[in-house]
Amino acid sequence: MLPATVLGRFLVQDRYERELQLRVRNPMSQYADMLSRAMAVPVWTLDKAVANQFIQAVMRNPEVVSVEVFDESKSIFARSAKFKKADAKFLHEERPILLETKVIGTVMLELTTEHIEKELWADFLKLGLALLVQVIFSFILIWLLFERRIVRPIQELQLATGRLARGKLDQPLEWLRQDEIGNLAQGLDKMRLNLGRLITEREAQNIVLQQELNERLRAEQALKITEEKFIGIFQASPVAMTVLRKSQHYNMIDVNDAWVRQFLWSHDEILGDTDTQKALWRSENDFFEILRIVERDGEIHDYEAWLTCGRQEKIILCQVSGRMIRLGNEPLIILVQEDITEKRQNEQEIRNMNTTLERRVSERTQALEVANSELTVVLENLQRAQRELLRTEKMAALGSLVAGIAHELNTPIGTSVTVASTLAQHTDDVLLEFDKGMRRSVLEEYLKNAKTGADLLLRNLSKASELVISFKQVAVDRTSANRRVFALDEMLSELIVTLGPTIRKTRHDIILKVPPKLMMDSYPGPLGQVLTNLINNAFIHAFEGDYRGTVSIMARVVDEEFAEIVVSDNGKGVPEVNLGRIFDPFFTTRLGQGGSGLGLNIVYNLVNEVLCGNILVESELNKGTSFKITLPLAPKLNDDDVQVSAE
Repeated sequence: MLPATVLGRFLVQDRYERELQLRVRNPMSQYADMLSRAMAVPVWTLDKAVANQFIQAVMRNPEVVSVEVFDESKSIFARSAKFKKADAKFLHEERPILLETKVIGTVMLELTTEHIEKELWADFLKLGLALLVQVIFSFILIWLLFERRIVRPIQELQLATGRLARGKLDQPLEWLRQDEIGNLAQGLDKMRLNLGRLITEREAQNIVLQQELNERLRAEQALKITEEKFIGIFQASPVAMTVLRKSQHYNMIDVNDAWVRQFLWSHDEILGDTDTQKALWRSENDFFEILRIVERDGEIHDYEAWLTCGRQEKIILCQVSGRMIRLGNEPLIILVQEDITEKRQNEQEIRNMNTTLERRVSERTQALEVANSELTVVLENLQRAQRELLRTEKMAALGSLVAGIAHELNTPIGTSVTVASTLAQHTDDVLLEFDKGMRRSVLEEYLKNAKTGADLLLRNLSKASELVISFKQVAVDRTSANRRVFALDEMLSELIVTLGPTIRKTRHDIILKVPPKLMMDSYPGPLGQVLTNLINNAFIHAFEGDYRGTVSIMARVVDEEFAEIVVSDNGKGVPEVNLGRIFDPFFTTRLGQGGSGLGLNIVYNLVNEVLCGNILVESELNKGTSFKITLPLAPKLNDDDVQVSAE
């Protein structure tokens, strides 16, 4: 039994490999090749319906578990799958989808060996059961042989002879002594055994032959199913396909409907006449070369040849690809003939257009170089004019500041002069009274007047001193870009004091909301100019007529490195169409009415280039405008760069 088991295992393993090759690997390779060709057009044209038709045709094979088509970006273009058992074995096949020579996607197939394994396992069980039955049967025969030879050797001889005559060989002939009867019994028993062995061998051979016949029938049925699927896919292909039979000197045995539409020959015309098949090829050398390559390599790709279409003798350029396959034991060649005539014409037209475009681009490039040279000169002139306007704007602002401070100083200094002259006059009167003999009441009145005058002098001179100190600090900051450590609230308070004359000429208010001792190591001059320009911009553009507006300046610490300053007003706002251009140089809505278009451009340049921050604007009509300035508490910029930027 052991040799039979070992031999049976090798037979089953050999049959398993043949079945696996015939029913799984070969169809899987054929399906992959077919789909890689057939999917090129649907993937390129994004036609998922046609792609799903091809996939469903392949999925009719029970061994096919899943078919996936990926596009060029590795995304799933089309997919179909069956239920997978966790313990089943699967084989995979992957092919690129080529459009000409470019990979535009991938086809992945997955087939299961479950059905083959089940069938082989069933056959293996049958073989084992047959061996077991044979062993049991042999054991019974041997047992009966010994039993009858020992217990009833002589008595059973006659019965055994009768049974032999009737062809019954299940009972052995037994004897007790070596005599003529014993020799006869021995000869008869040998004959019975020989007959039994021959009959058993014949039955075993019959069983083997029946199994082989069943296997052949199953293989023929599977081949028939495969052929039917192949024919369905072959006819549904949108690409012209031809099948050639090697045994018939590579005559065409079938063409699909796409081939008939492309070459304008009917099935009967092309398949029934070898002369017509030869006339298909403009040059027979191309046909022989294709056959030579396919026989050598087993396949051919992208071979270009001229072919004739129908009786009209129209010639088209085709790209021929193909592969040699086997259906059963018969070798066939499948050729795909794709019409690329229009494609090559388009490529030639594109090459001609590219030549023309290169000449036109060269001419345009020369014209643009001339225009760029002229624009460079105009831009340099514009930049010089912009720098000149910027200096004018700064000097005008400083002059306005000086005039306002001078006006503010006039009142406290004039009052102080008047009080001082009055005290001098009273002092002269007291001296005259002193020479004549001063009365106590006169001295008391003089002391009261002197105290009042001293208080007036002190208050007015203190006010003038504050104005001078603030003006001095602001003027120094405006005329230089020196970096220093300062408190933001104190710097803004000095700025508001300096702008006091300008603010009092209007009906508007300025509100400061700055946390105390917010220290910055930056450039107060450029920062003061930024805030001055924003305040003046609000006075000029945000408030019109008799409207009394409010400008709010708020500041806060964002984190350890940055602070935020928000300058907002409750004016008329900025139209949305102008928000994107509000920081552009020379852009103003009050051209010729006091607006130069440089105020906010100066603000933008100072914030970004000098203060190393950024500025954003938000506005809504009739609800006001808000400028958000984000500044580093200590910008990482050397003084040389700042001085250059300030100049």
